[in-house]
Amino acid sequence: MRIAIAPLLLATAFASSASTRRRVVRWTHAEASKRIYSGRCPIELVFTGTIGAARRGWFTYAWKRSDGAVGPVQTLRASKAGETLRVSEVWELNGTTEGWAQLWIPSEQRGSRMARFRVQCK
Repeated sequence: MRIAIAPLLLATAFASSASTRRRVVRWTHAEASKRIYSGRCPIELVFTGTIGAARRGWFTYAWKRSDGAVGPVQTLRASKAGETLRVSEVWELNGTTEGWAQLWIPSEQRGSRMARFRVQCK
């Protein structure tokens, strides 16, 4: 039993190490233009994302939202390691709500922390 598990653990460790080397995106960050808003609606919230490149190369990104929508997948190219790329998304809200948006990197199956917001329409 131990002999069967050890190779599996070794293969898993090697696979995750190899996939880490291929990553283009080192980190992501997302924020909302208004975290808490109270006023007239409709309101446009702008979500801004920052993407830090681990190396040069192509990658895809999209915006995921708390209402279940996923924006169109976009492709970007990092021209060098350490490059910082900025992207944005506009979401028009017509009523009182709270939620989040997340910068998602489908090419690497990971995303930023959720940029949370609350809107109170008057």
